[in-house]
Amino acid sequence: MKSKTLLTLATIAVFTGTLTSCKKGQNNPDLSVKINGLDSGKTVTLINGQTLELTLGNPGDGGYTFNPPQYDSTILKLTDHIRIPPVNSANIGDFGKDTWRFSTLKPGSATLTITATRGHENPVAMFTDTVVIK
Repeated sequence: MKSKTLLTLATIAVFTGTLTSCKKGQNNPDLSVKINGLDSGKTVTLINGQTLELTLGNPGDGGYTFNPPQYDSTILKLTDHIRIPPVNSANIGDFGKDTWRFSTLKPGSATLTITATRGHENPVAMFTDTVVIK
């Protein structure tokens, strides 16, 4: 009888723990939202505390270099900019990719723009998105 009571209590404890962890998972959204060039012109919505990761193909094959990103630094913070070399160096014109990681600072809305420049020419918009943080 004592072992049945212990087994019942253990089952209830495991079941309660499982329910609690499921509920916690609903309050902890995926911490990273990944976007790329196909998302340009769209709106991306984040929950404060999430990270935004933007990856674009490097425009070096056209002689362009990326400029620093333009965004509202009161709601987004650039935490990392990584240049990823091409996977296969035999692909002529493949300059790899660039990834920018942003952390969210507070709720709000901002435009995130990435431009590139070639020589003394005017910057060319490579990516523009509206970022909404809730």
